[in-house]
Amino acid sequence: MSKNLTNTLTNIALLLFAIFIAYQILKKLLGGSWAFESIIIALIVFNLGISLKTHTKLAGHIGWHKGKESK
Repeated sequence: MSKNLTNTLTNIALLLFAIFIAYQILKKLLGGSWAFESIIIALIVFNLGISLKTHTKLAGHIGWHKGKESK
């Protein structure tokens, strides 16, 4: 799978997950759905996904500064 396609699929997955979490938070505010702990865990997982995506971009950029070819 090409790097660009993988990046696009990752963006779509993270966006869908963010929309789902926002929906669950809204439902919680209106009196139902997930427990508070489940929402916190989902937000942590989302943060981890964003962090790993950012780290991959940052590692390629730092490699460019060092004269290495980014993968």
